[in-house]
Amino acid sequence: MSLPFVPPTPEQIAQHRSDILKALMAQDAGLRCVPVRSIQPSTLSLMLTLYDARVFSGYLSRSYRALRVTLSTRMTSAAGKFIHARVARGRAREAEIRMSGDFLFRLKDGPFLLNGLSVATPQEAFLVVFEHELCHALEYALYGSTGHSARFVTLANTLFGHTGIRHSLPTRKTQAAANGLICGAQAVFSFQGRSLCGVITYIGKTATVMVPDSSGAYRDKKGRRYAKYRVPLPLLRPC
Repeated sequence: MSLPFVPPTPEQIAQHRSDILKALMAQDAGLRCVPVRSIQPSTLSLMLTLYDARVFSGYLSRSYRALRVTLSTRMTSAAGKFIHARVARGRAREAEIRMSGDFLFRLKDGPFLLNGLSVATPQEAFLVVFEHELCHALEYALYGSTGHSARFVTLANTLFGHTGIRHSLPTRKTQAAANGLICGAQAVFSFQGRSLCGVITYIGKTATVMVPDSSGAYRDKKGRRYAKYRVPLPLLRPC
């Protein structure tokens, strides 16, 4: 694969990741905690700057008019996401890498398996997720499209030693399922001094529970009415 910069060697890949992690943790006290307590916007910007300089020789900054890194606490199923504006002609020159704080702030003890790599700490896991999204940014800059094709897999392996595109980080759904709480199951919770039982229809940072209620605002195909409740997962238990 021809690249507009010299790709790192396997030894350099590990060194880059180690050096960048040290630089980020030296700057951000919240990132040094386990679980991570916080991460500053300036730390996210530094992470992009260091990777672009050390791995891509500045190619990303030359290719994008603006490439931002943001943190979202609302992303509960994806650990990271590359977002670009769709354009009718040419390639978008503004894009965003959105990282999930929900994953980062819940991770405690490793090891974690991500993209074919085993990493020991939440901070390393965060970097490996970011590397995956950087490959999307590079592929889009080079070819005007990105996905999880063989081309992408080759890029991720060449630049970061990734051998896969999946992660086994614990999602809200998997953690809830370990406690018997899954979509379609009945669950009970307390509300204003009463115990209510309903069906779980969604699990994220909270669970959506549909409780039978003759005056409820929601109705199914059989005409049965329900009231909708959003319930914190720790307050739910299986019926």
